[in-house]
Amino acid sequence: MKKRVVFLMSDTGGGHRAAGRALEAALDIRYPGLFEAVYVDVFREYWPPPFKYAPELYPKWVKHSITTYGWYYLVAEGLFSLPLTRSTLPATVAEDKARHLVNKYRPDIIVVVHGGFSRFAAGARNRLRLKLPIITVITDLAKPHVAWYHPGVDRCLVPCEPAYQRGLKLGMDPIKMRVVGHPAHPKFARYQGSKADARRELGWLTDRPAVMLLGGGEGMGEIEEIAQAINAAGLHMQLAIICGRNERLRRQLEAIPWTLSAQIYGFVDNIEVMMHAADALITKAGPGTIAEAAICGLPMILSGAIPYQESPNIDFVVDGGAGVHAPSPQDIVATLREWLRPGSRALADFSAGARRIAYPNASLDIADEIAAACGVLAVV
Repeated sequence: MKKRVVFLMSDTGGGHRAAGRALEAALDIRYPGLFEAVYVDVFREYWPPPFKYAPELYPKWVKHSITTYGWYYLVAEGLFSLPLTRSTLPATVAEDKARHLVNKYRPDIIVVVHGGFSRFAAGARNRLRLKLPIITVITDLAKPHVAWYHPGVDRCLVPCEPAYQRGLKLGMDPIKMRVVGHPAHPKFARYQGSKADARRELGWLTDRPAVMLLGGGEGMGEIEEIAQAINAAGLHMQLAIICGRNERLRRQLEAIPWTLSAQIYGFVDNIEVMMHAADALITKAGPGTIAEAAICGLPMILSGAIPYQESPNIDFVVDGGAGVHAPSPQDIVATLREWLRPGSRALADFSAGARRIAYPNASLDIADEIAAACGVLAVV
């Protein structure tokens, strides 16, 4: 009988569900046929308004008022940092919610992939006095929110050494923590083609550098402004722009009179091929994208970040030698001009830096942690 993994997440952005899908794929690789995955959007099912509507509100909030969202994040961080708050972290949740979670979803293990729900998971287990294993997989990167670090879980798997040290400062038991990396989908590490193979697969040109411009699943950021600046710069390169679900952005970009070879995409499911085909990536400092690019050895130009939540990721990438921070379209063009200059070693050096901060086996290692918690032996 299959073991049921219940992922506690929310569709506030695509990163939490994507982490679950990556772990689901890793479990299928390591333990074929032995696990099944269920996804529970805790905000939708168990939180009162307005949090119940967070999946709908979050992308609008970040898009239209990113500064106020950053302040909200910082205030929540402060509240969870208070000694009184942290001393009550293992508090139970309402019994009806706990029973609903267990009776409806029948978990063999709970895996938390959203910073707000470790307390909910531990509280439900406490309320019902279960022996149900709980693993938190932190999907932030350089400086995870305080709420991720809950003393009541069995394992807390962190993405990098700074996140591990943060857990120690917050009083986490070091035995419960392990640095495993961000759970990128196994397909990023398992792609076997060369750069030329990837370009042929995509129909990209093979005689000039390729730059990706990525706005995440929702096509966020100053994508059009950056694209226009690159188009006017006269650089010898090709450009691939991924708009995600932002159809309005896609139409705007398709209407541009391009002076260089430009490929415009909506939502795609072969980002791993594109990252292996590209020479450089322009994106905001989202943890999932950074982890994926690092595995592919792809140099990063970070154009921005959600304040406080993602901004520490910029220093993580820059200090690791994996990329640069270029906050304006003009800065991005200047960086590309330097990177693509004949004889420049920048791309090779930053590619090596990206690989140094990568954890290509993260999702497989986490899959092993999940299996061990369930008493499942590796399939040889």
